[in-house]
Amino acid sequence: MITGESSGLVSYRDYEQIMINLAVERGWEFEFDGESVPVPAVFNQAVYAPALLIAADKELGMRNIRCDLGFEVGGEQNSFFGAKVTFMVEKSNYLSQIMRIGTTAMIIESLPRNGNTIQLDALQFVLGEEFSHFVASKDAE
Repeated sequence: MITGESSGLVSYRDYEQIMINLAVERGWEFEFDGESVPVPAVFNQAVYAPALLIAADKELGMRNIRCDLGFEVGGEQNSFFGAKVTFMVEKSNYLSQIMRIGTTAMIIESLPRNGNTIQLDALQFVLGEEFSHFVASKDAE
């Protein structure tokens, strides 16, 4: 039985690199609050990835597709939305990775566009207020 990060292509780093390559191949460009967002930031585990993977999990649930995507989201000081996603080694396998990639791509394709640029603004609402206390206040800077 092949499971866990040691089996290859199921780690967070693998997911991140596959999504970056997919973004480049599809010509995805991103924007948040009127500012350009580099592709690697979109799939960084402490930037937009927590919201993307939560949205993917919710989407599968709404479609009654039972698949454990094998990740957890926890609070992270100074992260973009106050959260960081990690993959659970014991639950990360080829099926969960395929579903993470496919559903994340579907979520991205469904986001609003401004011309050819994908607008990430809606992702700020996916996590709600759950991790907001981890976000550093701009007043504190």
